[in-house]
Amino acid sequence: MKNLILIGLGILLLAMMSCKSKQDMVSKTVEEKIFWVNSAKIPCSGVGPMTCLQIQEGDEIDEGKWKNFYSNIEGFEYQPGNIYKIKVNIEKLPDPIPADASNLGYKLVEIISQEPDRTLRLTDIWKVIELGKFKNPMAGEKALTMEINISERRVFGFSGCNTFRGGIAKITESELIFGNLASTMMACGEQENKLERLMGELISDTRFYKFENRNLYLMDKEENVLIVFLKVD
Repeated sequence: MKNLILIGLGILLLAMMSCKSKQDMVSKTVEEKIFWVNSAKIPCSGVGPMTCLQIQEGDEIDEGKWKNFYSNIEGFEYQPGNIYKIKVNIEKLPDPIPADASNLGYKLVEIISQEPDRTLRLTDIWKVIELGKFKNPMAGEKALTMEINISERRVFGFSGCNTFRGGIAKITESELIFGNLASTMMACGEQENKLERLMGELISDTRFYKFENRNLYLMDKEENVLIVFLKVD
C-alpha cells in the first residue's frame, strides 16, 4: 500500500512538472504588446496588391512612426475612421510555415481605447478663397486648390501655374505641418508666379488649422490666418 502511495505521488509530481514545463514554454513563445492602430488602411504590397493596417508601439502616438501591418489580428473587428489602442498577444507559430506567411500570430487581448479620428475632416478638395491679402485668387479662370488625403498623409494641389504634391509631416486635432513639396516646372506669367510663390511660402509656414462651417483655415505658429479654403463639393 505504501509503495502504491509513493508511486501515485511520483506520477502526480511528474504531471505537475510537465504542466509547469508546458506553461514555461508557452510564456516564452507568447509576448504581450500594446499597439496603436490608425484610422484607415492604406494600399501596400505583400504577395500581391493589398491594403494594410497602420500600427505603431509606444505610450503616445508619434506621427512619423506608422508602419504597415501585413498580418491579421485574431478577434479584432476593425472599423475605419477610429484610432485604436489595443493589447495583443504575439505568438511564434510552429513549423511548417508557408514561405509567404509570417512566423508570428497575433490575437487581440483587449481594446484599451477607441476614438473617432477627427483629422479625417481634412480629407477633401479645398478651393483657396483667401491667400494672405488676396481674395479669391485666380490663375486666369482657374482657382487655386489643395487636395488633402489624411489616410495616406499626402497633399496635392494647383498653386497658380504649376501643380504640387508632397507629404504631411505632422497632423493632430489642431496642428498641421506639411513636408517638402515638389512642383512641376511650367513657365508662368508674373501674376501666376506671385501667387505661386506666396502659396508655397504660406503652406511652409503652416503650423495649425481650424474649421468654421465649410471653411478650412491654415495658421502660422502665432495662429495668424494664412490661407482660407472653401470645401469643394
